[in-house]
Amino acid sequence: MATYRIVCTEQEPSYLPTTHAHIVAVGTGSDPDKASNRLTLAQVIHAIKNGNRFYTQGRTSGKVAWVYVVNCGHCRREIIRSGADAVYDNNLDSLRGCNFS
Repeated sequence: MATYRIVCTEQEPSYLPTTHAHIVAVGTGSDPDKASNRLTLAQVIHAIKNGNRFYTQGRTSGKVAWVYVVNCGHCRREIIRSGADAVYDNNLDSLRGCNFS
């Protein structure tokens, strides 16, 4: 099985309310300033369910947070979330936005 570092995310609002956003794709790679690969949410979920691991790493703290598949209580679909560790800079929502254009 493989391990991947998530370095950026793409998010878009789900249906109402518009402040409710989900990650729809991630960028992976070893350089936090440039993603090597783009994976959709479905690809990440499939990979995790097949034994692969994803993580984030804080740029300042250096702390690692593992990424898990969870169910969104609001819209009842599977999403990904970084593990709770009280470190801000390794949260999925704190990563920079991806730019693959």
